[in-house]
Amino acid sequence: RNRNHKVTSRSHFFVAFVLRGQSQLIYEGIHTHRDDVMFKIHPVALAALCGLGSPSSLLASAAGCHPAYVPGAPYAAKQTVSVTKSTKTTTTVRCAIRTTGCNGGFKTETKTTTTKRNYECKSGMASAWCSQSGFAPGGVHGGSAWNDKGSCTGTAKIPSPTPPPTPALWNGGGCPAAFAAGTSYDAADVVSVRTSAGYTMVYQCAAEPQNQYCGSSGFEPGTSQYWEQAWTSLGSCTGTIAPTSSPVFVSLVNEGGCPSEYAAGEGYEAGDKIAKDGLVYKCKAAPLDRHCSQAGYEPGTSIGFGAYIVEHWKEAWDVVGYCSGTIAPTTSPDFVSLPNLGGCPADWASKPYEEGDLVHSLGLVFKCNAWPLSGHCGQAGYEPNTDPATPDAWKAAWTLAGYCSGNMVPTGSPNFDPANSVGVCPEEWSPGSNVKYEEGDMVSVTVSRIPVRKVAYRCRAWPYSGHCGQYSPTQYGGNQGWTFAGSCDGSIGPTASPAFDDLAVDASGCPDEWKPYRRGYEAGDRVSYSVSKAPMRKIVFKCRDWPNTGYCSQGAAYEPTTQYANMAWALVGACSGSIAPTSSPVQYANPGTCRYERCRLKDVQCAPGSAGCSCGATTPAGPNCLKEERVCVTTNVDTWKKSASYAAGDVVRIGAARFRCKTWPEELWCSNESYRPEIEKGIWRHAWIKMDDCP
Repeated sequence: RNRNHKVTSRSHFFVAFVLRGQSQLIYEGIHTHRDDVMFKIHPVALAALCGLGSPSSLLASAAGCHPAYVPGAPYAAKQTVSVTKSTKTTTTVRCAIRTTGCNGGFKTETKTTTTKRNYECKSGMASAWCSQSGFAPGGVHGGSAWNDKGSCTGTAKIPSPTPPPTPALWNGGGCPAAFAAGTSYDAADVVSVRTSAGYTMVYQCAAEPQNQYCGSSGFEPGTSQYWEQAWTSLGSCTGTIAPTSSPVFVSLVNEGGCPSEYAAGEGYEAGDKIAKDGLVYKCKAAPLDRHCSQAGYEPGTSIGFGAYIVEHWKEAWDVVGYCSGTIAPTTSPDFVSLPNLGGCPADWASKPYEEGDLVHSLGLVFKCNAWPLSGHCGQAGYEPNTDPATPDAWKAAWTLAGYCSGNMVPTGSPNFDPANSVGVCPEEWSPGSNVKYEEGDMVSVTVSRIPVRKVAYRCRAWPYSGHCGQYSPTQYGGNQGWTFAGSCDGSIGPTASPAFDDLAVDASGCPDEWKPYRRGYEAGDRVSYSVSKAPMRKIVFKCRDWPNTGYCSQGAAYEPTTQYANMAWALVGACSGSIAPTSSPVQYANPGTCRYERCRLKDVQCAPGSAGCSCGATTPAGPNCLKEERVCVTTNVDTWKKSASYAAGDVVRIGAARFRCKTWPEELWCSNESYRPEIEKGIWRHAWIKMDDCP
């Protein structure tokens, strides 16, 4: 400062030192117009610059950076990584007009700042996420797996870890076999695992049922998250366990020479033997023998892995012994047990076959099985003894009948044995609905035009009769509804009007007419149905047994004589007149004496704090303090009323007969008019219970 110079202006300013995000005043001074500066040094700030007595949080340098994070790499608890981030900041500054980027005297400047930060993998269960890319440190979900340890510079000095002490040796001697993922371990099995510390640990598989996890992923001993649920650490080991002697087959029978090896797709039958790995397997008896040829049942194999290994072959094969060498070849097979059927019939073809039809395949004769299995005889996949895709399916349709050679001598025209004739021919079959033909109806089918030859078929009993109008007797599927009746000749003359002579007549009279709106028909219920008015003719139907009973109450869709009637009703005969009416309900002779306790749950006022009261002890008494109580009143037993609301325990009457409403949920029907109690049986019984009569 020049003492002789007059100070005309001055400015007071401060200079700050910024250290790790915090500012510390270093000096202040007075600036004059002569640019002389007077400084006042703050001792604390000066000490900070010199490293004398400043807070350590302000003086410490940033930590060194750990190895960079790699997405998907395996990380463990307490492991530290670094992440580099670039941050862009945008500011608006003044600029000279017409310079590049300047707009109205201002322009935007972008500055990129690169920083590094250390992150430490969390301990506990959260450490499992550290290796997942979705939990990358510094990311959206990174906080769930990593702890932010602050910014860093340079390279961190990572001390070499001190190897842990080797655990005590286990008491089993050398090291057992190494753990192998996917192996099916039994309880108490022991394995060895080489650790990263350079020693080997021994682990024992847990007792059942936990042992099923011992070979599973996620339970690897000593390393996986859940290994302690399946394994127990027994200690360390060195060397190996002395090998045991070769296994012996003490409990297996020596079968001598080995039979043929197992061959996939071969048609094995019960009792067949095969050899594999020195063992002899025998195909089990029927019906399990059907698995012997199927894929997945090869002897001695398994599918799956770890705890999910299954051995299906044990369902089809038995181990019966061991073998060595080969069995001496036998002579060619002969057909001693099969009859010689002479010439061979035609080869199998995809066409309709009937029971007893014969076909030829590879010198053998096969006979089509009885209905309904005969429906498979012409289907693809059931070709006898030749379809490798389904090697045993043909047995459901065909039976081996014998062997043959050459060809059959062609037969002459079909022979219509008069002894099997049904007489004149019924009408030719024509398609229709499932009620066009009924049980016992006969139709004819022309089998030749010159000369004219016809055969007759009879419609099967219900429910198969429904197929009679859908399938011609000679087309594929026809045997579902028709059976062969015999030959026929000529035609049947027109019959008179339908007669009821063949129907049994119910002498007691006709039951109630069938009504489409009535509900509650049960198995055995009978109804009458008018088929003519002049003269009056009625027939009787009976509601079929369960499970068809439910259709009886489904209205016009199952009306007797219509398309679907056979599903609900069975024709039982004819009737005339009417059934005598049942007796009227017993007259209620003593009015006022038939009473009962009618009970309801009601809300009643209660004292605050009392049992069941809605108000606590500190709540003032009032009309809102309520509790639910069962209130019973003695009342008369009245007849059922449509306007009433009935609940469990309510009693109504018809005459002197009393009925009590059932408990929940059946009580919900008690007020429904469809369930109104009646003297006769009906669906009301789902809601009401018949009691004794009023006194």
